[in-house]
Parts: sequence; structure tokens; C-alpha cells
Amino acid sequence: MVLSTIVFAATPSIKAQQEFPWHEPVHFLGPQTTLVLLVDFTDVKMRISTRQAEQIVKLVDDFIRRSSYGKTWLDYYIHPKIITLPKPMSYYGGPPSGAQRGDDPNRIVEYHLTIIKLAKERERIDLTRFKHVIVIHAGKDEAVGGTANDIWSHCYSTKPIYFLIEEYGFDAAERQLRTWGADWAVDLFMHRKPDGTGHLIAGIETVAEEDMPSVMMHEFTHSMWIADHYVYDKDGYSAGSEVGVWTNMDYGSALEPPVDIDGWSKYLLGWVEAVEVTRSGEYIIHMLDKPDEPHALIIPINDREYYFLHARRPVGQDAALPGPGILLFRVNKYVRDNVVDQEYFIRLLDAHPETPNECGALERRRVRLCEGVDAPFFSDEGFRRVWEMRTQRGSMGAFEIGLLSSEYTTEEGYYIKVLEVDVNRGTVKVFVGLEGQRGEEPRRDEAVRTVTRTVTGTVEKTVYTTVTAHGRTTETVVVTVTVKPPPRETSFEDYVSLAVVLAALLMAVGLMVGRRRVQPRYPPPPPPPHRRM
Repeated sequence: MVLSTIVFAATPSIKAQQEFPWHEPVHFLGPQTTLVLLVDFTDVKMRISTRQAEQIVKLVDDFIRRSSYGKTWLDYYIHPKIITLPKPMSYYGGPPSGAQRGDDPNRIVEYHLTIIKLAKERERIDLTRFKHVIVIHAGKDEAVGGTANDIWSHCYSTKPIYFLIEEYGFDAAERQLRTWGADWAVDLFMHRKPDGTGHLIAGIETVAEEDMPSVMMHEFTHSMWIADHYVYDKDGYSAGSEVGVWTNMDYGSALEPPVDIDGWSKYLLGWVEAVEVTRSGEYIIHMLDKPDEPHALIIPINDREYYFLHARRPVGQDAALPGPGILLFRVNKYVRDNVVDQEYFIRLLDAHPETPNECGALERRRVRLCEGVDAPFFSDEGFRRVWEMRTQRGSMGAFEIGLLSSEYTTEEGYYIKVLEVDVNRGTVKVFVGLEGQRGEEPRRDEAVRTVTRTVTGTVEKTVYTTVTAHGRTTETVVVTVTVKPPPRETSFEDYVSLAVVLAALLMAVGLMVGRRRVQPRYPPPPPPPHRRM
């Protein structure tokens, strides 16, 4: 759950919300100092031992090490004593009034605050030693076989506070959060070292002792500020899939074995390099399981959006994938989540829509997930296989995969052609044409050819100029685009307006779930965005 839950009184600004860089790259490299706490309740006691908990954490550590090519790992400490909370699990995990599922936001905040307070004051744990906190609680996960009174596994992450601190400093950010009535956010995430220096915890996740390790992997990825790639319904819970099996931030975490983190998320984390395409030409990228660079291409659309292209094959941590191929994402870094009937922050462009044929027999919310299993592009030689979707809960059946599409023209006029896929070597050769299809060359008798591609806005600028000699004739090609003017500098008022918009959304959700007459004790979190399908 992203920490965007600050509530205070002011005038909302939709523009400010749109301009917040939710998906700006922030690198997570090196040791990730992680505190692991075991928690139980007055009515539900912990059944796993510290040793068993460590076995799960080691699996997560191994997953992160391999996913990051050894660039990132968990430097963890498991507190040996179980922390018993003063109330039953049903108190913390029960749904809000009028709802049939999920956790009451006020009581989940209380749950986290109580754990952090006990860890600091009773257990004498110095939280400034840690960047991440993993809470393993007794009992079940509501999302995986639990009841409405169980706690739904989730993660709070603090990217908005990080940007606030980067812009104005720790002290100013803390004062402003308290002014906005978000004392609970300060108490959870902002701590002081003995010398008074401020320390921000990147994320606090909570998972059940009965969860599969893939749940902790998924939630720890949130603690590194990567968002869910599936689609939310208006109540904040999953409405279906978008990127499907191709990432652990969507349905890939449910496969057996769990699928790796996708290439775009690795780019945000600083684990892979992406080449920005500024001129037409052929490019070679390496498949995601290899450490070789580059792994991806970025094709800018405008100052808000870009295409992200990377390649996968079913080996290593991607062993459960349907097959090899080239995945094309469309990314909007200023949209926070994928929400039904709203603009998405990430879209998987399906090279083979409405297939496999077996998808038609599935329930409606599963169709998009199913259609995405053959979404990749492949070279003209094509690729076919029968693939069984094996999940941690059993098989979803066999599907015939046919990767027959090798080219794509975007709505902006970019032409993308997969020239060669070497599955054995793990390399892909791609042609990207920014002026249209390959082979559209300037006329030999034309001294200067100007290609204008309108994107949005009013500012025209030259992207690049090429000079080519044809015998005695020299030809100059000037490529220009029309783009939006650069955004103005972010001001403190922008953060204020951003928080207000989020507050307004929270109030609307509160009304929807029938809490009109209840004055919240804490500024409530939004319906949990970082919760699995």
C-alpha cells in the first residue's frame, strides 16, 4: 500500500495529482537492512518457529539476489522474541462497517502502530538500523484461504514521503506531516537516530505465517516501491489482470515456481539498463535472465509516457513462463495505479489478442489474464507450444501458444520489428523506426527532408539530424517532433495539492463503504493498493 493517505483541509488540485512522479526510478542497490518481527494475538498464537521463519526469509533473499544479478540482497535480522498484541486478530483484521472483505483501515493502522511501538519501547529495537520491516503474523492471510476477520497481506511503502524529504529535508517534511494530521505516518516511518538524524523506513509489510514465500517476495518488491501491475476495482481490490503471468507484480507470483520481477520494474530499481531510442535503427538486447546489458529499449512518447521493450525466455526464475518473446509495455509514470475505467499506468500490448482459444471457457475476470499468455512478439519464424498454467493452487489447464506476430506500429507512428530471436543465446535483434515502416527512405533529389510527428503540446524541437553521402550528393535529414513544454518545477504547494486530492479520494471511498457517520481515529489509508489478486 503506497503511503498517499495524508488527510487535511484544502482545495483539491487534479493537475497536481497527475504530475506526481509515482513511477520515477529510485534505485535499491546493495544490502537492504531488514527487520523481521514475529507477531501473534490474544486468540491466535504463532505456530512456526524462528528457524522456520528464517527459511522463508532466505528464499526471499535468494529471489532478490538472483533477480538483481547480485546487485541487491536482504541483510536481515529476525527478532527472537514473539510480540503478542493486546487484542484478538479479528479486531485488527475485521472488515470496515458494511463491507464483506478487507480490513478496517483505522484498525490496520492501529495494528502497525502497536507493533512499531512495542518493538521500540518494549523490545528496545533501534529501527534506524533498518530500511525495511517484515511482520509475520500468526494465522492465515484473508486473501489466501482466510476469513474476513483475518489480516489481508499487504505493504505500506513511503515513496511520496521520500520525495517530500528529498525536496524539503527531513525536519520540514515531519513538521508538515504533523500539521496535516498524519502523526501516525511519522510514528510509523520516520525515526530519529541517537544524534537526531532522521531516518525513513522504505516499507512495512505484513504477511501470514501460512503464506507461501512468493507472497513475501511480492510484498517485499512493494517495499522497494514497485506497484502492482494488475487492475483494481473501485473498492481497491483486484478486478483482474493486466500484465498477467509476466511479472511477480501480477499473476506471475501465483505460478509454480513464481515468476521473476519484470524488466520495467528492474529498470526502476536500478538492476538493468535500458537504451533510449532517439533514432531509427537496429538494436540488440539481452533476455532478462542474463546479466548482460542492455536488457531493454525505451521509446519516448512524450514527457509523461514511453514504451518499454524487453525480452524473456522460460529459464531460471522465469522457468514457469509460457515461452520466449518480446514484451512491449506502455508506461505512464504520472498515473499511480491501474483502476477500472481510468487511465492505466502500465499496459501490456498483446501481440496476439483474443487468443489462445481456450480463454473463452474461463470466467470473465480471468480472460485478460489468459489472453496475455501469448502476448509477446516473436520473429517471422514464429514459436508454438502447448503450455500448462501451473499455479501454487493447482493447474488452470493447458493452452496452445502461437507467437506469430513480429511487427507492430504504434498509434504515434513508431514501427517496431523483431528481426531475430536467438533463444539459445538469449539475445534479440529489433528494428525501431521512428518515422514509420522500414524502407521509407528520403528521395535522392531532396536536399532536406523534414518529418514532423505530432505528439502533444505546442513546442517543436529537432530530435536529431543525419547527413548521408550518395556519391557526389549529400543528403541531410532533419527529424523534428512536437512535444509538450517541459513541466514547471515542483513546488511545496504541489505536494500539498497532491495530498488533498488523495484525501478527497479517500473520503469518497469512505462514503462508499458506509462510514459516513464515523469520525476516524486516524487518517485512513486508501483501499489497499498493494494487495494481491
